[in-house]
Amino acid sequence: MRTPLTSQLLGDLIEKGYTYMLVKITINQQTNEAADITLVPIKQKPELHKLPADFETFYRITREPMQLICGIDNTNVYIEYQTFDDTITGADIFNDTYFRMSEEFFRQVLDSLEDYAVITTDKNGDINSWNTGAQNLLGYTEPEALGLSARIFFTDEDVAEGKPELELKKALSKGRAVDERYHVRKDKSRFWGSGLVFPLFDEEHNHRGFTKIMRNQREEQEAKSKGI
Repeated sequence: MRTPLTSQLLGDLIEKGYTYMLVKITINQQTNEAADITLVPIKQKPELHKLPADFETFYRITREPMQLICGIDNTNVYIEYQTFDDTITGADIFNDTYFRMSEEFFRQVLDSLEDYAVITTDKNGDINSWNTGAQNLLGYTEPEALGLSARIFFTDEDVAEGKPELELKKALSKGRAVDERYHVRKDKSRFWGSGLVFPLFDEEHNHRGFTKIMRNQREEQEAKSKGI
């Protein structure tokens, strides 16, 4: 049985100790683009050359799946929860433990994303959380970043053109905004960052702020070219 990927479901799987996702991609033969992505949670790191039939690769559960929650145009993303080791059931997934995660546990999840900057802001774009990945990528420690405007990692040119504000407006009106541009570290060096911004709402659908997930795209491309 498959069910759509949600943040509730992914958080519950992380809490239960699942660490990897097997990945199966179904291609639309007319457009030659991904139509469906099926993820199967497992607890042990698999061997790439011994994956089950039809599964091409695997992800760490705290990396690509976190981005897939934000959505991909024209692509459905599912969790297949009857896994090969038969250790998870529908009842395991659909309980409410995700919403009862402790602040400490949630912090551990964020800090495990060392390759990704995960930043949350209030409605004005002022930073109110900053994970280890953000410190690694942007150079500011969390105490230094908290309370500052997210404009600190935009270039002076983009700030002058109002790009930070436009990005938040687009995320709020469209549900998300793709962010690919030069960004600035604390030491004023620049890098090409790629990521997503999406709005945060409470249970009553009141807008509370934004989340930004970002990665240094240039370093990723250089790693691929070197076969890392």
